[in-house]
Amino acid sequence: LAAEMVPLVDEAVEDATSWPRRLEILSLLSDILDRTMVELGIIAPHPRFVGNESSGYRLLEHAYAEIVQKLPAAAKHHVPCWDQIYLEEFHTGYVDTIAIEEWDHILCLTPVDS
Repeated sequence: LAAEMVPLVDEAVEDATSWPRRLEILSLLSDILDRTMVELGIIAPHPRFVGNESSGYRLLEHAYAEIVQKLPAAAKHHVPCWDQIYLEEFHTGYVDTIAIEEWDHILCLTPVDS
């Protein structure tokens, strides 16, 4: 992924890069990661989404929910930092029980063709 992502990251950290362009780059990076996860079979194919002005482009949160829902039960609540345990257990537990379409709605992810 470096060939696609490094030039974008390099541009994003330049002082001359505007904040709107940085947000655009973040969306592009999300698209690259999402596309790769679909190609590798980590997540299922899905419609292309657009974000929302109030919540941004939460595409990787879509992937997070799908991945969490596929994990073995013993791995769902594993978190590396003690101070994150309670927040992560709540969030992961919630995401694990909600339909992916409802999660996309909560994230304000709208399919492009809608």
